[in-house]
Amino acid sequence: MHDDDLTPEERAAMESLPRERPPDRALEERIVRALRAQGLLEQPAPLRFTIPPVGWLAAAAASVVLFAGGFALGSWLEARHTTRVVLDMHQRDAAQAAALVQRTGSAYVSALAALASVARDRQPQEMAPAREAAVNALYAAASQMVRLVPEEPVAVDILQGMARAARGDSLGPAAEEPRRVVWF
Repeated sequence: MHDDDLTPEERAAMESLPRERPPDRALEERIVRALRAQGLLEQPAPLRFTIPPVGWLAAAAASVVLFAGGFALGSWLEARHTTRVVLDMHQRDAAQAAALVQRTGSAYVSALAALASVARDRQPQEMAPAREAAVNALYAAASQMVRLVPEEPVAVDILQGMARAARGDSLGPAAEEPRRVVWF
């Protein structure tokens, strides 16, 4: 049979056939065994990865450095985060404390206004306990303010004025006369 005797379909089918056939795996193994038996191929050396003792020491040192570095970096990052959280918390606490002082101060002023409106119709002796409570609250507030900011001039003046009033000396330290005591 010649190529001229083929129909076009047969010719296309013949051309689509592979020109070579891959060898069988068993054939390749037989050839390799025969070449080794004749001494033309050597046995493959087993793959061994040996690390010298210095290499083991270097690897251990690198592991320790890597672990310590990771630990230090993690601690530093966490400390930054913790510091930020604590600062935010203190700022919120300071804002809440300022709001509380504002509300309490407003309540104190409102209570004094109510006390003043009631005091118009009362005798001074009747108002003495209320007046004493108002003065004690003012004294406590001024004391806390001086404790918070020792140089606060208004709070210091309030405390000094109250101390002079408690001694019965309303003129102040500049007008103070020496006391004369007569001993019998």
